[in-house]
This record gives sequence, C-alpha cells and structure tokens, in this order.
Amino acid sequence: MDDDGKQVVEVEQETGVGCGVCCWPDPDILGLKKYNYKWLCMPSLPCFSKDGVPPPVFLAKDEKLPLLLAIIMGLQHALAMVAGIATSGGLLIAGDACFDFQKDSEMCNSKGYLVSAAWITSGFLTIIQVFRCRILKTKYYLGTGLISVMGTSFTFLPIARDMVVSSIMEAKVAGECIGLDCPGAGMKGYGRFLGTCMVAAFLEIFLAMLPPRYIKKLFPPVVTGCAVMLIGGGLIGSGIKYVGGGVFCADNMEGKHAALGFGPQLCNENGDVVLGFGAPQYIGLACTVIFFTPFLQFFGSPFLKSTSLFFGLLFGMIVSGLASYEAVAGDQTTCSAEPGKPCVGGFADATVGKAYSYWNSDRIEESESFTFLWDNEPNPLLFLGFAPEYFLPILIGFFISTAETVGDIGLSCVASEIPSEGDDFDSRVQGGLLADGLSSFLAALLTSAPNTTFSENNGVLALTRCASRAAGFACAGWLILFGVVGKFGAIMSSVPICVVGGLVLMCFSMVFVGGIKIIASKPITRRTSYILTLSLGMGMGVAMVPHLFEAGSTGSYFSKNMAHN
Repeated sequence: MDDDGKQVVEVEQETGVGCGVCCWPDPDILGLKKYNYKWLCMPSLPCFSKDGVPPPVFLAKDEKLPLLLAIIMGLQHALAMVAGIATSGGLLIAGDACFDFQKDSEMCNSKGYLVSAAWITSGFLTIIQVFRCRILKTKYYLGTGLISVMGTSFTFLPIARDMVVSSIMEAKVAGECIGLDCPGAGMKGYGRFLGTCMVAAFLEIFLAMLPPRYIKKLFPPVVTGCAVMLIGGGLIGSGIKYVGGGVFCADNMEGKHAALGFGPQLCNENGDVVLGFGAPQYIGLACTVIFFTPFLQFFGSPFLKSTSLFFGLLFGMIVSGLASYEAVAGDQTTCSAEPGKPCVGGFADATVGKAYSYWNSDRIEESESFTFLWDNEPNPLLFLGFAPEYFLPILIGFFISTAETVGDIGLSCVASEIPSEGDDFDSRVQGGLLADGLSSFLAALLTSAPNTTFSENNGVLALTRCASRAAGFACAGWLILFGVVGKFGAIMSSVPICVVGGLVLMCFSMVFVGGIKIIASKPITRRTSYILTLSLGMGMGVAMVPHLFEAGSTGSYFSKNMAHN
C-alpha cells in the first residue's frame, strides 16, 4: 500500500478520539515512573547543570497520563495563556469605557466579569478542539484532536474597542448621557460587536467545509505567516502605549495640547497615581514584566520557561503593589483618592508629600467570590445586535483568524510529532477550522469575543515534550476554575495598565514572531519574497500611519493622536 493509502487508513481509524485519555488507570497517580519531574523543575544555572538529567520521554497525543501529571501539564498551558485571554477578552475592551470623556459606568464596572467570562468560555471551547469527533455519516471532523487550546483572538480587539467607544460617542451626540456618564452605551456597542461576530463566524465554518486543495491554495504559509505578522505588528504600537501609561492619554497627548493649548493628557488607569504619558514611573513598572520574563527564559526551569508570561506579570503585580508614588506640587490624583477636594475632569489636586498607590482595590472588594457566564448586570446579550458598517472589517478579521489557525495547527502537528502533510493533517485542519468557527459563534452567546487557537502554547508543548490531550482537558478545567472564582477576574481588572502594558507588549511581539516562524517553515522563493514585500509594506505602513487617507482632515491637522476622539 502506498503512502497515500496509509494516511487514509490513519484517518479512518480515528473516527472519534473523544475523551479516551481522560481516564488514568495507572495506579501511579503521581506519575513518578512516567515523567522526569526533576528535569521539569531544575533551573538553568551553571551550578545546576542539566547534563546529568535526561529530558523526559515524549508523551504522544493519545497517551494516558497519571492524575498529578495531567494537572501539572494542564496548569502550564493555562498559565501560559491566562493573561493573554484576560487582556484581549475584556480588560482592554471595557477599559476604554472608564475615561471621563467616553465613560460608560456599566461597561467599566463589567471589566471583571468580562475577564472571568473570557476564561470560562476559553475553557469550554478548548474541550471542543481537544475532544475531536467525526460528524455522523460525513467525512468532516470537529476539532483537531491535539492540544489546540482556545483563547480570545487579538485580531478582533481593535474592532471591539472602536465599536464600544463609537457607541458612547453616538450617545453623547444624541444627548442620552447623564453628565459625563453614558450608562449602557458602551455595552450596546459591545452587544452589536457580539451579534455581528455571530453572523461573520459562518465564513470560517464555510471555509472549513472546502476541499483541502482549496484551503491550501487560499492559505499557504506565506499568507498565514504574513497575516499573523501584521496582527502582531499592528498591535505592538498599542502595547507601547500601555507601557507609557495607557492608550487614551497616549492618543491625546499631542492632540489635547494642539486643540486646547494646554496639556499633557493625564493617565488615570494606574490606581491613584495620575501622571503624564511616558512617566518614568510607568515605564519602570512595565519593565519589571518585560525584563523578568526573559530572565526566567534564561535561568528558569522548564516549568517556569513555559509559564514565563504569567510569572512575569505576577512579578510586576507584586512590585507595583509594594511601590507607591509621593506627590509633589502640581500633581493630581483620582477623585476617589481625595474625596474632600474639588473634582474637575475626573481629577483632584494631590496632597503634597502623600504616598499614592498604583492599585485601586475597590473593584476587588466589591466583586463576588464566585461568578459564571451571564452573571452580570447588565447582561451583554440584552444588547445583541448587528452593525452593518462593521460587518466587512469583522469578516476580514475572520479570514485572517482562519489563516492564523491553519498555521497554528501545522505547528501543533510538528510539536506533537505527527505528520504535517497528507490526509491526516488535512482532516485536522478541517476539524480545527470548523471548531474555530463554531467556537467563535458560541463565544458570542457566552458573552465573549471570538476565540481561536493560541499559538503560544505550541512552545509549551514542545518544551515539556507532552502532547497528550489529557493535558489539554486539564488546561480547560483550570481556565474554567480561574473564571468561576470571581476574585481572580477582579484582581486582573485592577492591575495597573502600565504593568499590563509590559505583558501585552510581550504577547503582541510573540504573535509577530509566530508569523515569522510560519513563513520560515517553507523555503522563501522569489515569488514569495515579492508577496511579502508588498503585503508587509502596505500592511505595516498603514498600521504605522493610519491617517494616510485623512489628508486635510482635522485629525491630520492636529496630529495623528487626535483621531482617537
């Protein structure tokens, strides 16, 4: 039988892998005989050389794991993605509704819930991808049957933020606000975002049903890799703004001075410490995350290496919690920090010599101990709608997300040591795309942004040498647990935005590098080099200068930063 025949047999044998790896018949529930924990926990220090510690044996995708080993491997995957899901799944979207110039108190107060909902949703949708089953009496599959963990997609983040802010601005123009607050306006924009995504998700479902030869033509590595690079490259600029204190104050730093004659625009997303964009204090706290993460990559154990983003964020949270800022003459702070002083434009005069914290614990204290999906007032589904003016951008977003998923599945197959070509691979791509599209539809019903496979977890898979789907199911359990405990979401939503900036800058850069890896997986020919030249030139150029087509407008006159308003 030829190679093609062998591959067909392999696919036919896997009619539904299901949850066979969920059982652990091995009485060694600690897994001491199956896995080398010493290698997993040994730091990379000269005095602790790993030369005498052999790496663990490779655990295949259908390997049944002892209970403790499955829990630990799942925890690694969950910690590798939990921060990224929080930032793209609600933290940054709801955060835009917390400014006095574009305020929706209901949307702003929902920040913790949206983070928790994003974690719970990602957990449930990860189960669909990892489970993998054959659709009855058809040749189609649902899911990849690999550790293809799901998380909220960064592709749709700029669109969601724009829809929330635009909805608030429309409410202001219509006179529907109470003073500076437009309660429910931002949530209405978010509901329209969810509804439009539900309709657009059928594009990815349709693409999943195409014959493999068409998918290969539509999404070769040069296309998928370039799409992923442009996503990361476009978001890196936003990451730098968070590092400097926040997007709003960054976008209006020059514009406010040009339009009003004074400035700069102060940043109010870092607890009670209110400083101008680019303040050394903000950048310093962001650097605690940026520099501690590579420190773990150089000197940490394999466990710490695979979860370096989470522990980098945790280190930044601890430093910012211990640090404080002593006010000097002319400084301002939040109105809640000085309730006895006049509040103008959302700020009050700071008391000279008083130490102000970078954290505000109000949201943590007010949050419920446990939460679940739809447990929010108001419920985003009450505002479900359709935005025809945003349908095309979201549709393009799903096309890009499809390209990203094809690349991620290829990397997952390589890390899982299974063929990345042939009929078996084609069936996994088809199943992964179908699960991706269906998951994005379900995510909207679960009040979360569209979900897609997380490419960062392929690094965890390769580093730990554990491709068993049992770790994928355990990862889903951890994500659901993080989401159900409401205090976790409240803590994440209270992290100073400059610390979050250090994290998202790393995340966005990793997305960019992931695109490079996909492109490098195939030889670069003269033809593909020209495709990259044109695509990256126009794509990155417009991302860097988004006002290219606004010649003569007020946004162009008052500098590009003014366009945010």
